[in-house]
Amino acid sequence: MPTILIKNGIIVTMDPERHIVEDGYIVIENGRIIDLGRSKELRAEHKSAEEIIDASGKAVLPGLISGHTHTALTLLRGLADGMRLDEMARERLWPFESALRPEDSYVGAQLACLEMVKGGITCFADMHFNMDEVARAVQDSGLRASLSVAMIDQDSAPLTSEEMIRQNEELVRKWHQGAGGRITCMFGPCTVRITSAELFAKARELASKYGVGIHLHLSEVEEDIRFTLARFKKRPVKYLYDMGVLGHDVLAAHCVWIDDDEMRILKRSKVNVVHNPTSNVKSAAGIARIADMITAGINVGLGVDAAVCNNTLDMFWEMRMASLLQCVVSPMNPKRLPPETTLEMASINGAKALGIENEVGSIEVGKRADLILVDLKQPHLTPLMDQPQPNLLSHLVYAASGRDVDTTIIDGRVVMLHRDVLTIDEAKVLERAEKTLHRVLDRSGITAKLSK
Repeated sequence: MPTILIKNGIIVTMDPERHIVEDGYIVIENGRIIDLGRSKELRAEHKSAEEIIDASGKAVLPGLISGHTHTALTLLRGLADGMRLDEMARERLWPFESALRPEDSYVGAQLACLEMVKGGITCFADMHFNMDEVARAVQDSGLRASLSVAMIDQDSAPLTSEEMIRQNEELVRKWHQGAGGRITCMFGPCTVRITSAELFAKARELASKYGVGIHLHLSEVEEDIRFTLARFKKRPVKYLYDMGVLGHDVLAAHCVWIDDDEMRILKRSKVNVVHNPTSNVKSAAGIARIADMITAGINVGLGVDAAVCNNTLDMFWEMRMASLLQCVVSPMNPKRLPPETTLEMASINGAKALGIENEVGSIEVGKRADLILVDLKQPHLTPLMDQPQPNLLSHLVYAASGRDVDTTIIDGRVVMLHRDVLTIDEAKVLERAEKTLHRVLDRSGITAKLSK
């Protein structure tokens, strides 16, 4: 692996002091950051690095982390507009997933990996099916990921509890710390309405046994609250807390319908929340009280969810949506979620949620080199000002998009250089995705429904 020198960039470190280094450099060796500072202080021995990237006019950020994703569902982009979650599941997700073969999941995951690399996402957490193929797509693309099987055993589930457990345990055994450490695994009890108490309990037992986390959906829609109140006389958070499921190793996606008591339980249990603002508002699920959670001391990351309920896997868009939507959460306040906080959610907080904050999530000496370069020399990111009021972070959150990412580096490897993806055959992936979608739609019966 060549030694890489990035020079002349504005480095947004996201380190504990949130330093921003003007005209900075970074030296990468064997996948790790070994030095950084101002370009004028660059030591002579680093000036002749094997690969030199001039970051003039660019911001250098930690790679963005999507804490909740379903990559195979990228194939369903644009086919569930105007649907609430339950209708989407009934009319699109369940028929599609029942017809999804392993090779189809690989294609969908490849498409998602391509989009994420191009948009500055260097790491993601995925929960779905055919996860061996998703792992293979991650391995081939060079991305970093935390993977789990969506463990479902209720509501006409296609597989038994035992088979769900077997699949997830096999995934952990085979892929945890795989691909040179880029792949980690979790257990994925899906959600309270379609995962039994027994399966939740088994997931907790196995997660503790293997020393891995738990990835689940929590209080995404109001129906989740009605279900557990009717069935167990408890709201979802209390239901899972009383079972002993919750803990510091839990990644809880959504948390839209959370009351004050539940927020206190999440804080006490050290649960990590992952906010998916676009998915939540597009499916009319609601707006999570993220600013209140952060004030309460809960670690909150950010996720793109799935293209079927978001349409894009763009973390810059997600940062913008997160900040803007919190402005209109009662009591309305335009300062509720400032750009600095949203960028933390998309980087270091996401790393904490996945349990890898000592390796990635910020630009610091000793950490793995997951970095992106954002091209600032564009009309919508101009003018750039340092004094009297810096506006770089505002530009990144409120004005930038994934299409502004120029270069993506993961684990010290350049996977995209000047918008040219080096690990994935882009044209081939796009062509395969088009053909695969139609085959799955035909097998699932969705084509016939859409044709009526």
